[in-house]
Amino acid sequence: MSSQYSDPRDFVLHISSELISEYLKKLHGVDFAIGDKKEKRDECADRFIEFIYKQTEELRNKVFMELEYINSLSSENHISALCSSNLNINRESEIESRANTYDERALLAFTLYPKEFDEYYSKANIQELGVKELTLPKIFDTTGIDEGSEIVKAFETKVQNVYRKSLKGEKCKIKVFRDDDKLTMRAYLEDLPTRDTVFDGKQLDEKHIRKPVFDVVFVYTPDLTMLGVRALGGKDVVSELQKLFCSHFLGIDDINTDEERYSLATAKDLANLNLVANASYGVERVYLKSIRLKNIGVPHKLYIDVGGKEQYSGTDAVQKILKELHLDRSTEWEPESIKITVVFKQIGRGRRKQVSVSITPPNTCDLKNRPQDDIVRKLLKDWGIYVA
Repeated sequence: MSSQYSDPRDFVLHISSELISEYLKKLHGVDFAIGDKKEKRDECADRFIEFIYKQTEELRNKVFMELEYINSLSSENHISALCSSNLNINRESEIESRANTYDERALLAFTLYPKEFDEYYSKANIQELGVKELTLPKIFDTTGIDEGSEIVKAFETKVQNVYRKSLKGEKCKIKVFRDDDKLTMRAYLEDLPTRDTVFDGKQLDEKHIRKPVFDVVFVYTPDLTMLGVRALGGKDVVSELQKLFCSHFLGIDDINTDEERYSLATAKDLANLNLVANASYGVERVYLKSIRLKNIGVPHKLYIDVGGKEQYSGTDAVQKILKELHLDRSTEWEPESIKITVVFKQIGRGRRKQVSVSITPPNTCDLKNRPQDDIVRKLLKDWGIYVA
């Protein structure tokens, strides 16, 4: 797991002087002396700080920025995903044989493969985002949809036009990522100018002009016939962008972006709900984590949540409570929302993957864009909860 980043010295405490020296020489062209075998980590960190403050301010700022950036991907999950998505990286010989901590692994990956590291960072950041989902009536061939292609350039202009109504989007650049059949596009747009307070030399400038950049994310998953969109501007803008994608790439101009996606109609008898996963999904167990019930006749609600360690010792805890209360069999109560936890089988190093998903019909679900989230979507479809 990545260490909590507080400052550059704290990060360097987890790195050997050999790897610090290699990073600075290879990417910044400066020589940092390797310490002797008796040098302690805190002594090395102090020596690094003293060294870096003797360099130019531009170099120092770039190094400090890169160390924070590298730290953000210094976990087993990120290292594994980076290496598995780039077959030219030999993890065992180039990283594992030389690194003792995940911070060292991440630094080595960045030092040896900066381009691959940058491309993975852009994609990994997307996987942690929630999106507004839309089921598509058909799938389409994504051949030729690449960064810089004519069809993507034309789409850049259309996305810009959505935001130019609010005087944003003067510049736009779309990056394209592929993961098997999944297609992800990330549009970077220029926002309205704002101001920062900065030092201009020794003078304080309280009106330093800066044009920040915001992004719009499109995630197309053909095996789920799903489009996910995350965008600045609220529900109406997201809906407009969903329609824009469908019109541009599928030739569909009348898509309904408000259709029902989730239903608990098949899960009304929650006390007896059988949350069984297909063996091919790699799931170890599934259990009901919490439920919110509403009374049909009066505005009363009841919330049952099993927290702490209960989820590990008794995976049927919520269902047991429901049976004891007989609420699930009553005609007066019906489920308003549920939360399900899916625990995956252990594969390789690191922590066991686990996904908790909250579902509130008709359209609310907090799944993200990781591979395990797509498996949970398939589970929900198998159980009749994902109905779009």
